[in-house]
This record gives sequence, C-alpha cells and structure tokens, in this order.
Amino acid sequence: MEECLLEPVTYYKQLKGKDIRTIISNMLGKLLQIPQQDVNEINEFVNTIHNASLVIDDIEDNSLLRRNCECAHIKYGIPLALNAGYLSIFKKLFEYFTSLNNSEVTDKTKNTSMLNIIENMYLGHVGQGMDIYFTANQIVPSLDEYYKMIDYKTGILFTIILDLLLVKSKNAVLKKNKDTLHYCLIKLSHFFQIRDDYINLTDPEYWKDKGFCQDFDEKKISFLIAYYCHYKLSGYETIIEQLNASAHNDENKWKLLKLFHDNGLFDMIFDKMTELKCEILGIMNLQYIFDVLPYKKSQLFG
Repeated sequence: MEECLLEPVTYYKQLKGKDIRTIISNMLGKLLQIPQQDVNEINEFVNTIHNASLVIDDIEDNSLLRRNCECAHIKYGIPLALNAGYLSIFKKLFEYFTSLNNSEVTDKTKNTSMLNIIENMYLGHVGQGMDIYFTANQIVPSLDEYYKMIDYKTGILFTIILDLLLVKSKNAVLKKNKDTLHYCLIKLSHFFQIRDDYINLTDPEYWKDKGFCQDFDEKKISFLIAYYCHYKLSGYETIIEQLNASAHNDENKWKLLKLFHDNGLFDMIFDKMTELKCEILGIMNLQYIFDVLPYKKSQLFG
C-alpha cells in the first residue's frame, strides 16, 4: 500500500532531471574519501527529499509541467500528491535517524547530525514560504532578503549533502574546511537560482519545455525583478503593474522583455552569473557542474 501512496514522488524520480545534487554529492564524496556505497545512500536520501519538495512546490505554484511532463498533482490529484510529498520526507527522515542510531558514530555526532537535518528542513520551508509570500503579495524584497530566500530554498539541499557526508568522513583536514565548502555551495545555489530565473526569460530553447516566460504567467518576483528594482532602472516604480499585465499576454511579455533589454538588465544578470562562476571555481573545481548548467547572453533583440 505504501508504494501506491508514494507514487507521485516516484513518478518525478523516474522522470529525472539534471541530477545536480547527485553530481555534487559524488564529487564531495571523493574529496572526503567516503565509500561510494555510503555516498549512494546519501544520494537516495537527498534525491527523495528533493523530488518530494518538487511535488509540493508545484502544487503551491499551480504549475502545469515538470520536466516537460504533467505535474504530479495533475496526474494523481492534489490530495494524494500533497500527502506523498510529506510522507516521502518523513519516511526518509525516520530511516536516516534509525540508521544513525544503529551506527557506530558518537552520541554527540548523532545529536548534531539530527539537529542539522531538522534545521535544514525547517529553513527549507522558510525559504519556500518567503518565495511564495513575495509573489502572492507582489512584494519586491531587498537583494539581501532575496539572497536569504535563495540560501534557504535552494541552498539547503546543497549544504545538507555536505552535512550528511561529513558524518561519514574521517578526513580531519577537510572537516576543518567545512565553512569554506559550505560557502562554496551557498554561492552555487545563488548561481543555480539566478540562472534558472534568467533562462526562464531569455532562452527560447527553455521555452519549448516550460512555455514562453512562465515566470511572467506566475507573476513571480524573480531575481531579475528584485535586481531591476534594487538598482532603480527605468520604470522600476511600475514594474509590478507591468508584471501583472504580462501574465498570459504575449504582447505585454515582449514589452517587458524589451524594457529589461533596453535598460541592460540581461547583461547585468549575465555578468552576475559569470562573477559567481569565477568565484566558485576559485574555491573548488566544479566546472563539470557548469557544463551541465550552461548559460549564454540573451540574443532576444539582436
């Protein structure tokens, strides 16, 4: 019976995405000299939590497509999909805590790990809530607030990998560099989220899978909106009004895209992503991840 109850999450796992978190986990696992079997168990934990959160996110965002297929809540219905999302999360937490109690690590390590996981789950929901709140209330936050939202919403499922791996690692030298590795993963989460917002509005290939400027349809307060208002670019005072007028209106979408282009926003965001990429590569060789997450300057208006 439980297999049926978890099917909406299993459905997303079978669709597969870019598996960025698995790539990060495998790379860090080798760096920390952790047996691949242990890394695989962590990959399964994070992959399940991630896909469960996507099921819930898609309900909250009223999304129609996920990985170019119908969303789980459309295929299975909202009640079953919502329950499956939380059931998967609690099941994995229960399994992890049980395995931790049966392991040979010290009680202090067990308690610290449990608290870290619970805190990560808590902050992840805070970040998702912030994102929903900004959009639902059409509030443009400061850039600092937006970065905090990314730290929690996106960064948590990157840094939780590090926390889980460190429990398994015996490499004392690398453990001392935890703060540096943590900082690198947070910066990667910034790149990941900003890139996602950027290609949503600038990449025609992306539109084939997700639809034309879907973020406008959702009236999403994306990083680009926050950045535009932070630097008070031309017409920023009416940006919310223009965003609302662009929902499901292709003509108005193009007008807003033209405004962004004419005021240099797309170039600014491209430069921001490049800056983040250079900073991350200066700390750790994650070039393979950037190969999986390409981005290019907007060519929408030549």
